[in-house]
Amino acid sequence: MTSTNRTKNPSRVDWKAGHGVLSGTVNGTLGALTTASLGHATGMPAGWALAAGAAGALGTLAAGMRRRLTAATLTFRTTCWLTAGGWSSWAIAHGGPWTWPHLGALAVAGITAGTLAPVLAGHEEIEQEARRHLLLIGARRQMAAEWTDRIKRVCGVDVTVLGIEHWPSGAGYTLELELPEGGTTRRSITDRTEGLGSDLDLPDGCGLQVMPGISRRRVLVMVTTKSLAGVELPFPVEELGEVTTVNNPVPTGLMSDGARAELDLRQASTIVTGPTGSGKTNWLHTLIALLNQTNDTLVWVIDLNAGSIGLPWLNAWRDAQLNREGSRWAGADIPTPGVDWVASTPAEAKRMLAAAVRIAKRRKVAYQDAMREADDDKLPVGPTLPEIVIVMDEGAEVAVTREARAVLAGVSEVIRIARAMAIRAVISVLRVTQDVMPDPLVRKMASNRVATGAYEDSELGHLFGWRALRAEDSFDGPGSLLVGTEGKQPGKARQWRITPTQIEDITALTARRRPALDGPSLEAAGEDYTDRWTMDRCGHLWATATVPADSSTAAAAGAGGPTDGAPASGWKHTAHWDKTPATGPADDLEALWALPPATEPGSGDASAADWSDPSTWTSGREQTGPDEPGAKDAALALLIAAGPEGTGASAMERALKASFGTRRPVLQNWLKAWVESGEAVRVGEGTKARYIHRNHAPDA
Repeated sequence: MTSTNRTKNPSRVDWKAGHGVLSGTVNGTLGALTTASLGHATGMPAGWALAAGAAGALGTLAAGMRRRLTAATLTFRTTCWLTAGGWSSWAIAHGGPWTWPHLGALAVAGITAGTLAPVLAGHEEIEQEARRHLLLIGARRQMAAEWTDRIKRVCGVDVTVLGIEHWPSGAGYTLELELPEGGTTRRSITDRTEGLGSDLDLPDGCGLQVMPGISRRRVLVMVTTKSLAGVELPFPVEELGEVTTVNNPVPTGLMSDGARAELDLRQASTIVTGPTGSGKTNWLHTLIALLNQTNDTLVWVIDLNAGSIGLPWLNAWRDAQLNREGSRWAGADIPTPGVDWVASTPAEAKRMLAAAVRIAKRRKVAYQDAMREADDDKLPVGPTLPEIVIVMDEGAEVAVTREARAVLAGVSEVIRIARAMAIRAVISVLRVTQDVMPDPLVRKMASNRVATGAYEDSELGHLFGWRALRAEDSFDGPGSLLVGTEGKQPGKARQWRITPTQIEDITALTARRRPALDGPSLEAAGEDYTDRWTMDRCGHLWATATVPADSSTAAAAGAGGPTDGAPASGWKHTAHWDKTPATGPADDLEALWALPPATEPGSGDASAADWSDPSTWTSGREQTGPDEPGAKDAALALLIAAGPEGTGASAMERALKASFGTRRPVLQNWLKAWVESGEAVRVGEGTKARYIHRNHAPDA
């Protein structure tokens, strides 16, 4: 088969190539000799050769002056032309160029020109660089003066511009400022960044970011002058050929100044937040890819949306294992998947997190000698003792049900106890508010912070520590990032775009690099880990082909599945696949209208809510709480046990929440029902209200 890629002929002469010192000297000498020979053979007047040399000298002089060459270079080049013209004229007038005096004179002239050419070329390069430096200094001096006036005009501060560095990306520059004495702080510049950007008349999507310098009076102002909105940065798959380690910071994106934003996943867990469509999932895929580049990291995935974040990392491996017909990975050597464990249901997530806790506790005992030898209180990580990174997407899905909230509690426990034992978590959420992330411990202990977008400035302040961050200036569309750690000023960055094809390529490229779980950890994890890829545990991740009921292959298709070698027709993307579908209204809007009407304040209806106490307010509708058997009986037992002193919904919630997950609104409805039925008596109003069982009531 003929290839469409044509290789160049190595023997072909490239006439567009520039002259070097040797080739230029030889060509000039042979050109003069050829010209003189033709002129002598044709009887050309000797003056014409001299005129041609003079014309060449004038042309070279004009071109050199336009290019602003130095006087030494101009003199050398014009002299070469005049010498060639003069020698040719002399040779034509005195018997031709092929006499020993003429040839000797030409050889001396050529050697002299070849000797002086590199010297003058080096001199020209030095002089041109000096000129560029002077021009740059002049431009920077002018820019420094403009910024000094601008900051004085907008911020009212007299600063000194110490340096200006233009970014290699060409998207902006960095100013280093020195604040005046007298107690002026960086906040005097930070609080006026919007005004500085307006005074500078920056394009939309560009802005200024104030960063701390090497001392309290030094300030770095990063000015973005070119927006990268809409620009996709392809993920550098070719760089994954180099083996890295999780002991070094992991690059997570490109900063505005061309540097790489890095996070230390060896020392801390990570929170990534952003609204839907801002690029969180893409960023998680790039993180998994970079963790696959290491040889000492295992990636576990929790995604209750059918495990969709982990599924692309299984495709190439599964096709290779099944030798799937038509797949480019059929017959390929891919012994391990791109992620080591996928949990797509609360039950599987609980197994994973329980195994992680057992591994952490076992490692603390089994590797004491290793930590003593390394003289470190943290586990030394390597190819034989890998770090485990648990990636959870998405936190809002995890916090929907009580069973799923238990998963988030397990993640909290892993973050709390497993830091020193090389088990980290990366949690993706819509925002870091309590409705999405109810456990504040997760946010507190996961000090690495990444934001792919935000609707409100307060979200960024809550994530990175209350600082002057504006969502409008921090993001310019999907792909933009803020990367930092808690309490420190984050940096603006842009993430790479990774595609499903690249994910499969990375899975195949790094398959033999991924480590195996160490012996003590494997023993502690037990069957929860070793059986993770059995059909009973992971078969729901793959869908089988749908065939007619009367087909002759119906029985085989129904009894087969992924283990029978039949290729999968696609992925399942439905969360809670193992739950019985609930019967009810067809959609959320219909469900909303189907709710019973709320009780209005002052309607005369008996209510557990005290309208003078906002903490007792509810919607008035029947709260749907967990129908755990025994929860209501346990609440009634607490009411009876409280005796004449009585109790309240808050105290009962604290007692029942750990065992039954019962919330205060549910308890309030139960107490209300008991009061209406005469089972209990309410005493007091507002925050001092308490409930007493009828057996202990004052009039009993």
